Amino acid sequence: MSTSLYNSQQDEKFLWVRLCEGDRDAFGEIYRRYFPLLFRYCIRFTTDRSLVKDMLQDFFSQLFLQRAGLATPVNLKSYLLVSARRKLFRYLEKSSRLPGSLDEGMISLFDLELSPESILIHRQHTEQANRLLQQKLNALTLRQKEAIYLRFYENLTYEEIAEIMVLKEVKYARTLIYRAIAELKELLAPNESALMVR
Repeated sequence: MSTSLYNSQQDEKFLWVRLCEGDRDAFGEIYRRYFPLLFRYCIRFTTDRSLVKDMLQDFFSQLFLQRAGLATPVNLKSYLLVSARRKLFRYLEKSSRLPGSLDEGMISLFDLELSPESILIHRQHTEQANRLLQQKLNALTLRQKEAIYLRFYENLTYEEIAEIMVLKEVKYARTLIYRAIAELKELLAPNESALMVR
């Protein structure tokens, strides 16, 4: 089946149905579309790129092997992010690379960096400004960094973020992001005048 059939905006459900029926072209298209996104997300939790690649290969293999029993998700992107996140945590636990439970107090696990675009946009600022902002991002909690990443790097809705991060209510996703932004503003404010002088 030609991939040209998979170009409409409403084709995710079609792709999924075809995958569940064993269509390898549909599976290949889902893999092509979503492997890069899932890799970018999962690599934030660990520096072991080969572990993430192995996990995702296993994840997609299982997806195809278990296709007959899969229900059609409301949102394919959210479904895949939720499932890959869960599988990654199991991999990390098995390899003893997940230090304890993932809670609000953990700071160092989720890696959130300035995007290349933001570095280009702010090129007129000094390297000191970028270093400062990176330090402030690193100071956010794990949950804040993950929520910021999903909202501003992957453009997900608060509803999708709440589902992916297994939050009881959507308002918790909003709160995480608002607090993170407030903390960044508060932390950057004292340094603003020094950066402007440069």
